[in-house]
Amino acid sequence: MRRPAGLVALAIFAFSARPGVGQPASPAPAPAPSLAAQAPPSPVAAMPIGDAVDLVAKRLIAAKRVPGLAVAVEQNGVVVEQAYGYADVAKKVPVTTDTRFEIGSVTKQFTAACVLQLADAGKLSLDDRLGKYVSDYFIGRGVTVRQLLEQTSGIPEYLDGADVVDAASTHPATYATILDRVSAKPLDFPPGTRWEYSNTNYILLGRIVEFVSREKYETYVREHIFGPAGMTQSGFIDDEATLPAMARGYTATGSGFTPAPLLREDWAQAAGGIVSTVGDVLKWDDALLAGKIVPAADVTLMRSEAKLVDGSPTHYGLGWLVDDVGGHPHVWHNGGTFGFHAVNATFPSDDEAIVILGNSTSGFESAVSDIFTKTHADVLASLEAVVPGEDPAVTARAKEWLHRFETDDIDRSQLTATMSTALTPELTAAAQRQFAPLGVPQSLSFRGKLEDGTSTIYRYLATFPAGTFVILIGIDTNGKISGYRLLPP
Repeated sequence: MRRPAGLVALAIFAFSARPGVGQPASPAPAPAPSLAAQAPPSPVAAMPIGDAVDLVAKRLIAAKRVPGLAVAVEQNGVVVEQAYGYADVAKKVPVTTDTRFEIGSVTKQFTAACVLQLADAGKLSLDDRLGKYVSDYFIGRGVTVRQLLEQTSGIPEYLDGADVVDAASTHPATYATILDRVSAKPLDFPPGTRWEYSNTNYILLGRIVEFVSREKYETYVREHIFGPAGMTQSGFIDDEATLPAMARGYTATGSGFTPAPLLREDWAQAAGGIVSTVGDVLKWDDALLAGKIVPAADVTLMRSEAKLVDGSPTHYGLGWLVDDVGGHPHVWHNGGTFGFHAVNATFPSDDEAIVILGNSTSGFESAVSDIFTKTHADVLASLEAVVPGEDPAVTARAKEWLHRFETDDIDRSQLTATMSTALTPELTAAAQRQFAPLGVPQSLSFRGKLEDGTSTIYRYLATFPAGTFVILIGIDTNGKISGYRLLPP
């Protein structure tokens, strides 16, 4: 979910106005501009899936990014499942492929499917107004169900606030408790005019599911999602005390790990309350794509990027992000809670899915890209191709600002006015939490540039002990930094 200190759905790695540079990015940034290599790629051999998983996972463990993790890859019907590290550090309990993890905002895919099922049954319409089902949220009454699903509602984030970690780990919550955190706030923008990730959207969707189905959200999911998908190892946060092989959640400290606070399910609900295994998440992907959960037309809708009222793409469908890795379509979602992180990624044109679940707040979206890249020769070749046109001064600034974000040493004289305004103390603190564990890059290679109206966007491939990332830095015509992003390759 959204906040790195809270229920993290999508890591705040970037600051951008649109797929480029400018204002602060939402937690799941839009994909990097497609910058093709300007030299022909050389032949590169792809790795076997098991070897790639082994290499990437062991590197994450060695870099102390996560105590333990489980990985499942399905490619053309062949499944590889592997596990690493510890589910419980103090007791030295190893992770297995049956270990259960909180999957955070990957839950949103399930919630979106529930809503579509009810729409198909004629019990609601995606164009219905929120006020038809939720009468006690006056400010958001005009938002549509579709806008909630697409994250274009403008409804504020209920997890904002310095108290959220303490509150969500120690104090019971009700729907009314959560609504109270946003009910007095205006909408962040007119519905449909911007994309901005807000967990509140999916809390409200869970409320709609309960209102329309006349069942508790958890009950509905067990019967209409887990059952048809054959997800026998899945449950909810409230089930953890009785679930076998449940991992312990941790927070990475740089030198090791400390137990994370226990998240109460009543704070996560339909936005992030599911617990599962890598095998069960793969079953979910298979069942959804096979039309066992909703019809094929709904699957396409869920996994196609929505458009704003002005026609601009959002790079988000209904509970799925839409972008590409090395030119291969990539439809995915990530999520996190206190001490857990999850990524469920699918590659439609490759008939492939990669699921990674781990027990640390450190994100590992780059691990998915690393595994995919290492097992696809064309993507490897494009990354290794030499690209002319590097500006050493810009490369130096890309390195400098990586360090500045890691140390929260922000020199605003180097920034455009828009970038400086967007870079709030909250965002710089979030960036520091995300960037600092990466350390110094082992290598930084120029991968191309493009003009974006008022700025030139330079792209670099940065290799860290914990994985490989793309760095984008925007420089305007006055030499000011107009954006900086760190995201999976």
